Amino acid sequence: MDARLRLARSSGAIPTCPPEAPLAMPAQPVDLPRVKPAPELDGRWRLGVIVIAAALITGLAAYEMYNTLNVSGMTVLEWVVLVLFCLNFAWISSASATAFAGFFTLLAAPRAKPVPAASTDPSIASRTVIILPMYNEQPARVLGGAEAVWDALVAAGAASHFEIFFLSDTTDPEIALAEEAAFTEIRARRPGAPFFYRRRTINRHRKSGNVHDFVERWGGRYDFMVVFDADSLMSPSTLVELVRRMETRPRTALIQTFPVIVSAQTVFARAQQFAMRAYGPLFGGGVAWWAGGAGNFWGHNAIIRVRAFAAHAGLPSLPGKAPLGGPVLSHDFIEAALLRRAGWRVEIAPDIGGSYEECPPTMVDIAARDRRWAQGNLQHLGLLGAKGFDGVSRAHITAGVMGYLSAVLWLGLILAGLGLSLQGAFLRPAYFGAGESLMPHWPVIDDARAFRLFILTAAIVLSPKWLAMLLWAAGKLPGWTRNPRFLLSLVAEAVLSALMAPVMMLNQAGAVFSTLLGRDAGWRPQVRDREGFAWADLLRHYTPHMVFGAALLGSALAISLVFGAWIAPAALSLLLAAPLSAWAARRPRSGSFLWSLQATPEDLEVPDIVTAAEASTRTLRGVEADRFEEVVASPAAARHHADFVDSRWPVEPGEIHAPTAFVLARLEQDSPETMIARMGKAERMAALNRPDLLERIAAATAAPSHAAAPLSPTPVSASAG
Repeated sequence: MDARLRLARSSGAIPTCPPEAPLAMPAQPVDLPRVKPAPELDGRWRLGVIVIAAALITGLAAYEMYNTLNVSGMTVLEWVVLVLFCLNFAWISSASATAFAGFFTLLAAPRAKPVPAASTDPSIASRTVIILPMYNEQPARVLGGAEAVWDALVAAGAASHFEIFFLSDTTDPEIALAEEAAFTEIRARRPGAPFFYRRRTINRHRKSGNVHDFVERWGGRYDFMVVFDADSLMSPSTLVELVRRMETRPRTALIQTFPVIVSAQTVFARAQQFAMRAYGPLFGGGVAWWAGGAGNFWGHNAIIRVRAFAAHAGLPSLPGKAPLGGPVLSHDFIEAALLRRAGWRVEIAPDIGGSYEECPPTMVDIAARDRRWAQGNLQHLGLLGAKGFDGVSRAHITAGVMGYLSAVLWLGLILAGLGLSLQGAFLRPAYFGAGESLMPHWPVIDDARAFRLFILTAAIVLSPKWLAMLLWAAGKLPGWTRNPRFLLSLVAEAVLSALMAPVMMLNQAGAVFSTLLGRDAGWRPQVRDREGFAWADLLRHYTPHMVFGAALLGSALAISLVFGAWIAPAALSLLLAAPLSAWAARRPRSGSFLWSLQATPEDLEVPDIVTAAEASTRTLRGVEADRFEEVVASPAAARHHADFVDSRWPVEPGEIHAPTAFVLARLEQDSPETMIARMGKAERMAALNRPDLLERIAAATAAPSHAAAPLSPTPVSASAG
């Protein structure tokens, strides 16, 4: 790092962290009486409309399915098929009913402005912080996006009301040093800008613990906080509009935007991006309609009233151990439910544009994310019956659980249907009942009823697609023009989703089974960019899928060629999971036919904030970071680095921080060169997080023949700092 940046870092013009402004955030009891909210126009009756509609559709489908199966009495296996079918159909029909609600909401919206743009008039008075929790992310991407947001706020004349705070939970020493270098660079490029950085020394309770630590230490400084993910972006007009709404709605604790996916590069990510952009307005509008003031929180791209959050959204700890017990992983749904329980409004605002995020680039990466999310959502089963939760909040929690349990139900329906077919093919039916009869009872399937059931199922499953097509034809699908290419893109997305759905089903079902078997998903950083996979890795990852696909197809063909043809699409998708995943990880050239086939409005006209973030990210990628060996090469370098170290070590009295103990032991036994070579990531992070320890290592490295100064005897005190 050059001398100019070292001088900027050490000058201390703006501290790395602002003065602490503590705000208590106690853990909330699971059972607490509900505070009834003030009278609202958007009441719970709307959810009742969705439930009744879904129940009627499911009842009709169940009636048709029962009569289709009941050709000569119902067997146990047929009852299993019927129950699984009804559970699956109830889930998809509730989603379809939500899409219909969004359809009518958008259809009734003004034609000229179906999604009103937020005003850039900075007539706001509150202090708002944009927080960016980070965990082993690409520093250039996170800080580059934040720099672009800040520059946009400056251009809009609203920057004086905002600050940006990077909340690092990074555990990789190289990434930690890269974060420091990138932060130093944007501080030097934007002198006086209120950018702050804190890296936790011990990552308790993951992301929710990261935010909790921030609120308890600096929450009193701010009126509102806007929560970003590492890949989040918002236009300045969106940020100002969110603040304005919070200022004018004193009973609202949280407003969740509906972010649009941008910057997708791979075939898989672009298909996800198109689907979210085409069908997302239906679901966003529908959920906002029936949720009303009992909306949900998705963990990012939302604004929160800090004092309400601190007073009422402290997470309880679940009984038992991970994966189903311990700290709450999927914190966002529960935080929203806790705020609502305390009488606050939680709103979803799909009418505010200018909110963006990115998508995992490959099927493998989204499977890894689903593994974490499945565990977190299944934890919610223990909170579903918590006292005082709003009925609509319970509906959100149930939907989150069903998002993964539905994969198990679908898999169960396939296996039960296969078993039913095998039973019919290889077990001799009883044509004569127990009583005397001159005529046999021939099992005859009602083809007309079966066809009606097929049409009903297809209409419900595909309803988001044809509803989006109707909105597009009416000119009411936000952001889309009436270019006929949209229809081709819609068909292409439907084909791609059909190809990938069986693989995704097995991934999610496996995530559920893994959680129920007691396997903790851990905490791995989210992969946001990928350059493909080695074939050996893909084959190893998808071996279970291919084996299951082969068994499924073989069993179906053993029944009949017709049944084999019926099951072939799903089975072949699983058999070809590895090449399908490899193809979906391709990056089509910009402007090519494959790229254009899934192009969204944001692809064709890239938002200014996205363009600015990409430019800033490219610049920051060229910033050279110190290496650990350089930091410990001299006491001066170690002292410069100390500016970034958090003063708080949340270690209980008597508790030993093992990586620190390892470094201390090595200091006494090894030469500096040997000690540094033997230090793993955890030990290096412990040294980076302890200025006194780092300076001692640096002193020993600079003058190994001299005894180093003794270390402070209170390295891990809970009250340190």
